[in-house]
Amino acid sequence: MVMPRLLLADRVKGREDSFLAPLLPALEQHHETRFVTAGPGAELAAAIAWADIVWLEWCWDHAVWATRNVMPPGKPCIVRLHSIEALQTNYPAQMDWSRVTCLVTVAEDITEVLQAGFPAIAAAVPIRVIPNGIDMARFRPGAPDRYRVGWVGHLEPKKNPMLLMQIAHRVRQLDPRFSFHVAGAFTDLRTARYLKQMQSALGLAGGVRFEGQVADISAWYADKGVILSTSMYESFGMNIGEAMAVGAFPVVHGFPGADRLWPAECLFASVEDAVALIRTGRPGLYRDWVADRYGLDRQVGSVLALLRTVSG
Repeated sequence: MVMPRLLLADRVKGREDSFLAPLLPALEQHHETRFVTAGPGAELAAAIAWADIVWLEWCWDHAVWATRNVMPPGKPCIVRLHSIEALQTNYPAQMDWSRVTCLVTVAEDITEVLQAGFPAIAAAVPIRVIPNGIDMARFRPGAPDRYRVGWVGHLEPKKNPMLLMQIAHRVRQLDPRFSFHVAGAFTDLRTARYLKQMQSALGLAGGVRFEGQVADISAWYADKGVILSTSMYESFGMNIGEAMAVGAFPVVHGFPGADRLWPAECLFASVEDAVALIRTGRPGLYRDWVADRYGLDRQVGSVLALLRTVSG
């Protein structure tokens, strides 16, 4: 049996860290799959010519160029858009959506943001929401310590680590047994200097530990009793679901759309609300909740069904 040829073109991330990586084993069972990171140009054009189905990960310059220059009319083409494209770029307005069979987002909120900012898109292309999937086999139950709080992400303003420092300060004033562990790289010099200053000014030298980029994040989650997310916005928030699967209790800043993604009882607006949730959090409570809503098998099933639909 000849399998359809599927091109996965990710302009932003490589094969190992792409948001497509968890899907690859299932996709490769049903398709002859090629993964490329090429930008606009001959390599991407050749890969598109080879493929029966094209998946453009990120609505980025490669997607604009492909749809305006080399995507044949009628060739099945899927574009998956993340929050940054809708919030910080004009790429969606530059696309030739007539060459796109389906647009995929990971949450209803980012679909609404996109439609508000680029209202012509809704009439130009079907939009499908397929939430991200958590690999429950990879993120197995750990041995969570309720006094160890995890925080994951690049240390930059949109992740709001400034709020992390205020929450950590207040929690440790009330109960110094709590410690805060930060997995992520400093990607913004201004933020790095500020956080180091606040670490000293708030007496958090031993209480907030910046542990850098973590190679094995599933192992890192294993002893965390709480996962704290202070982000201003997430289209989904993979680290929240991953940590919940391992056993961490989620404490999530109520960014726009968070109430449609995560348990309402785990959302906070104020520092005091966050402190109360951290101090009363119950590790291990939400693994089944994550599996039921965001298990990888659900995402795989939805993606495979979409590929069958677009290929006719």
